[in-house]
Amino acid sequence: MTARSDQKRILDYLHSRLASGDQRYCTIPTISKATGIGASNQYILTLTDDLETMGLVTTRQMYQIKGGRLFQITAAGIDAAQTGSIPGAIDSAVWTGRYDLSSQQRAELKQLLQEMRSVVSSAKLSNARTANAMALIDAAELLVDTPDPLWPEIMRLLRSPTLAGVVGIAGLLLSVVQILMAAAGN
Repeated sequence: MTARSDQKRILDYLHSRLASGDQRYCTIPTISKATGIGASNQYILTLTDDLETMGLVTTRQMYQIKGGRLFQITAAGIDAAQTGSIPGAIDSAVWTGRYDLSSQQRAELKQLLQEMRSVVSSAKLSNARTANAMALIDAAELLVDTPDPLWPEIMRLLRSPTLAGVVGIAGLLLSVVQILMAAAGN
């Protein structure tokens, strides 16, 4: 079996769950057992990360298990499962991991992170939730300052449920994505 065929099996399983009326998210062990993919949880996580990057599955954090994630198929994933093919797009920014950000774009990103920090500090959150949200923004800012920033990791930090629940963050995150998409297009 190849990774691509294993991804197809995952999509088929998630599609069959949804088609049968089960709208719940499922775990990696559930996917492993149902698909018969006898590999490690890390292997399945890697496959689902790729599927999420392609927009074929969506994930949520599972708080009961450290590092746990829950998975569900998206509309694009349903299309891929029904047609029997996973779309293959070549995005050099994904396979090289490099985005050519200008100094102006980098400054705009830093400004957006400052705005996120301001939104979080003015939100009515518990002290713990505020500290967690600020730590995520700080970590993202540190990564933005590196010579070759790890953009997928930065986006993973900024998409955290801790930040997602704060009113006003979504619009700022969309602006971050637009800057990265513009940089990837260069």
